[in-house]
This record gives sequence, C-alpha cells and structure tokens, in this order.
Amino acid sequence: MDIESKKFLGQPKNFVSIFNALLFDGQPVLKPEYLKDENSELVMNVSSKHVDIIKRYEDGTYLDLFVIESQSYVDQSMVTRVMEYESVARMRYIRQNFKKHVPMHTRLPMILTVVLYVGESKWNAAKRLSELEIIHPGFEDMFNEFKLNLIELNTNHKYNTGEKATQDFFDLLRMIYRKQVLKEDLDREFNRDALYFAYVVTKNKELLSIYQKSEKGDVKVCRALDEMFEESTNKGIQMGIKQGIERGIEQGIERGVKNTQIKIAIKMLVRNNQTLEEISEIVGLDLNALRELKKSI
Repeated sequence: MDIESKKFLGQPKNFVSIFNALLFDGQPVLKPEYLKDENSELVMNVSSKHVDIIKRYEDGTYLDLFVIESQSYVDQSMVTRVMEYESVARMRYIRQNFKKHVPMHTRLPMILTVVLYVGESKWNAAKRLSELEIIHPGFEDMFNEFKLNLIELNTNHKYNTGEKATQDFFDLLRMIYRKQVLKEDLDREFNRDALYFAYVVTKNKELLSIYQKSEKGDVKVCRALDEMFEESTNKGIQMGIKQGIERGIEQGIERGVKNTQIKIAIKMLVRNNQTLEEISEIVGLDLNALRELKKSI
C-alpha cells in the first residue's frame, strides 16, 4: 500500500487537504503551491523509520515540516513512533543549521504529523502517551503529554477535506465500512484515482471492477455498491435467520416469542446501524436475548 499511498496522498492538492480537513474543516488555509518536496538528509533519516510522506511548507509565514503516516492496521506503539519521528526531525534540523549551540530566541520550525488511519476495525490503541505509559500518583504535573493527530475513516465523523479527490476517497471508505450508500450519493461521480486508492486499501473487488471498466475522468460508483450491499445484507439476513432458529435461539429468549420478532431482530443486527438498546425497544426482546442472537449470526 505504501507506493499507492505516496502516489495519491503525495499529490500537493491531496496532501494539504488532509491537514486542512483536520485543522480548518476543509477551508483552504494551507495552499498546495507552497509545498516543497523535502529531499534533505533529515527526510532520509526520518523516512528510514517508515514515515510515508514528508513535505516542507514555506510561504513566508510558515516554515514547517508536514508528515502523513498512512496506517492500515491498529499499531499499539503509534504514539511513541510519532514522537520518535518528530524528535529525530528536530534534532536533525538543529545539527544541520547550528554548529554548536542554538542561539537565544531561536524558534525551530513546527513539525506536524497526521496519522491517517484507513483500517476497518476500531482504533483501540493509545491516542495519547498518558494512555500508554504508567503515571504514578504525584507525578501528574511533571508528565509531558503527547497526543496523536489521528484521522479515523471508519467512524461516524465526516471530515471535510475541501478537495474532491481526498473527499471522494474518505467517503468511499466510509461507504464500504458502513455498507451503506446515501440516496443523495447514488448518482455521484467519484475521482478515478480516489476509487483506485480505495480499492488498494479495502481490497474490495467491486471497486476494482468499476475502475477497470471506466475510462479517464470521474466515475459513477454508488449504484453498483448499493446493489452489492443489498445482496450482502440479504444473504446475511437469510443465513442469520436460518442459523438462529437452527441453533435454538429460544435459549436466550422467553418462551412464546414469535419467530417474526426474531427475524426482525436479525435483520436489524445484520444491517448494524442501530444499537442493541434501540433494537430491544423496537422488537421487544431483552438485551441478553439480543446478545445471544448476535452471537449466533
């Protein structure tokens, strides 16, 4: 994935849009024309530690180093990895620019790293150093906190990137992971590069098929995805009903409950867009029964 990540996210418009999404809600505060490829020894040193993309931003006001780390799996050590990247970059900058000591009142360039998490499973690793490291009572005020700048594309939060290609990529991943296409998106056209990168990340064969059949330009994707999700959901529902009834769901459900209630509950569980509490209220099954039912499918 690293090569395709660099190819897609390394494009100046796409690169700055990630930071604009996180920092400025998609407003074009950072401009692609002020980006420069950073080819110094600093980049070679930091990149050897597996950072994906590093660029320098210089417009007369900012003189910064921006980093994107594209992550497809949950890394329990990500907080410390990013701390290491940034520490190496700062020390390398000091050694390159100052012979002995850093002069008084010198301000170093800002180094900002964004971790773009594109995996499907929930990010359950530490997002702050304090969540990873033991802090003994009485030492809290001395502890130096460090926080990840993390973008998660598998949550309900919708990021606004302000750039079509990255917005299309973000939205495609949300559709794939949530298995849901909104009505207003059915005829939406998606950037072809975003479509291919979404395939690289998800390995979704339908995306690859659509990409291979399309030519240059934007591509309509959603109707094919909607049909795929509907077919997958129907198969899941039928399989769930069959397995649920065959395995004796009544063990976790009060006697006398009709199979129709079970079927309705299974449909809602397979679609996975409501909480167990909401389903319980709608179909009239208690939470323990629903948990048993969920295990069976």
